[in-house]
Amino acid sequence: MKGPSLLLGIGTLAVHHANTLVLALSTSTPAAAASDRTSPAEVKQMFDDFAPSFESKLIDSLKYSAPKECAQTASNRIDNRQGRRYSSCLDAGCGTGLSGPHLRPLVDGTFVGVDLSPKMAEMAAELVRDDGPTPTVPDRMRRCTESARLGLGGIDRLYDGIFIGDLLDLQNAEALDGFGFDMTSFPSSESEPFDLIVSADVLCYFGDMRGVLKSFANRLAVGGDLIFSTETMKAGDYNWVQLQSERYAHCADYVRRMAEDAGLKVVSQMPFTPRMEAGEKVLGTLHTFAKEE
Repeated sequence: MKGPSLLLGIGTLAVHHANTLVLALSTSTPAAAASDRTSPAEVKQMFDDFAPSFESKLIDSLKYSAPKECAQTASNRIDNRQGRRYSSCLDAGCGTGLSGPHLRPLVDGTFVGVDLSPKMAEMAAELVRDDGPTPTVPDRMRRCTESARLGLGGIDRLYDGIFIGDLLDLQNAEALDGFGFDMTSFPSSESEPFDLIVSADVLCYFGDMRGVLKSFANRLAVGGDLIFSTETMKAGDYNWVQLQSERYAHCADYVRRMAEDAGLKVVSQMPFTPRMEAGEKVLGTLHTFAKEE
């Protein structure tokens, strides 16, 4: 069990080049089989354990900015849509809902979150709308149990539905009960595609991007946007790098190729800082792709 260390990648374990996987093991690192994603079971267990302290440690200690940066990118895209807000949104890997208060004002219709960790998803499910001119709590992360929500007159939940599931198997994502949601099944890719999909600081648990980007493309409406973040490295000949912590860093050119293979068009790939680590800025890329009409 790696706990918070899995959130913070230190050291290189494997480098994936264009056609081969080359292990780059230090003398202090035991031999291990490289994987193209972190084990879903391991991610689930880690975040279930980490959920109670997740927000305080990342926001206060690490200056975590990926959720806000992804949402700001979506807000900027609305200007390119003649001011038209998104008709629906999937917060893919929603965690405790840190992106939620920033995304909700950009969405006119259905706003859905999905996460692999039930404990993280429950925290997102507790969020309620906090639309007043002055936030009730910092970052509008206001939470209520279901009984408290009903006692307040049935104030609206922030999300319209929260689901537990794997991003590679969204059709089998299970609705989270007990929070007053009406949604009982995950929206169909054919009849209810999303106008916006956002995945903030989630794809660092995938090495090979092909499958997850195809999954997103299949769920994205024509004319819709996909916005997500990745970590990267200063330089090197690689597609993706598996870190000793089992997080992954990705070359922006590789991400673009995989997205284009999935039928998406690149809008922008911008360097940014998703968080601080040991007093240093973590290198990241903020990606925006669109599904052309």
